[in-house]
Amino acid sequence: MLERLNDPAYSVAFDKVKEALWFPVMEIGGKSSLHRYDLATGQDVQYPLPDAGYNGLVATTVITSDGAVWVNLPYAVARWDPIRETITTTSIPADAEGQLPGAVDTTQPLAGTWISTLIADGDGVLIGRLSVSYLQRVSSDGTTSRAFDLPAGYEGTKEVARTGSTLIVAPGWLSNESATDVLAIASSTTKQSSSTKHTNVIPLNGLYDLGGTIAALTQNGLVKADTGEPLSSTLVPDPFAHALLAQNGEAEVAYSPSRHTLERAVGTEVATLQLNSREAPAAGGNGTSVKAWEGVTALAQAADATAFALRANGTELCEWASG
Repeated sequence: MLERLNDPAYSVAFDKVKEALWFPVMEIGGKSSLHRYDLATGQDVQYPLPDAGYNGLVATTVITSDGAVWVNLPYAVARWDPIRETITTTSIPADAEGQLPGAVDTTQPLAGTWISTLIADGDGVLIGRLSVSYLQRVSSDGTTSRAFDLPAGYEGTKEVARTGSTLIVAPGWLSNESATDVLAIASSTTKQSSSTKHTNVIPLNGLYDLGGTIAALTQNGLVKADTGEPLSSTLVPDPFAHALLAQNGEAEVAYSPSRHTLERAVGTEVATLQLNSREAPAAGGNGTSVKAWEGVTALAQAADATAFALRANGTELCEWASG
């Protein structure tokens, strides 16, 4: 274990230039901070993030081409400037152009247009939102613009991945299609989108960049997101793992919430690390106890195949060395 955190973190990014790990910690009450853990010194530097307004999830961390680090709050994106080493914030108003009718109706249980995902885009980021049928770009200077319109029927975005000049968008919400068999393919050069059906992508639990190939994790295993073709993998990924699969040229690392393990493969060799459990009160307050497993919330890898995990439900930053 490298660091014990007071509150959970749900994403981690490896910075190959600074040899550091970046992760946002969500504190109870809505306040959060961006952490930089320097691997050489073991020093944990913290940068305060703006108040999220409520206990909204700080879900995604990305590093852009200029070395800046970005994280999203429900209605804002925060950017750490690599030159000034300060954080600036761009607010994303709840009212969005072309949002779905009733999107901000507070009488509805899922009312809102909060940011659901973001991806690096040059020195800026693209963001996807609930009840907003297009992606928006936030530039390094905080300028926002409408970037890519999604196909008809898309009501929001779950995840976005990029391969070359093509964006692959996984819908979080659809008005007239099943979310189990539709992906949007968008060209970065033409900014046009189309929908592509893959009937074997059921359901889509996550998109992953596996060395230039974008994979979709489904209950049927890994498939190419742009074609639906099956992908081979040394590990057998847990279909319930969500965004917890990492790979580089030397190793595969996956978290299995069903098996309660971290698993890694180097070549044909597979190693398994059993996660911890504890006794916890059962639901209903009847005095009985159950075994509660301390799961993994995010994974990252260094170039030498060292794996980093946010373990114990996001409260422990851990290292699993390649040796």
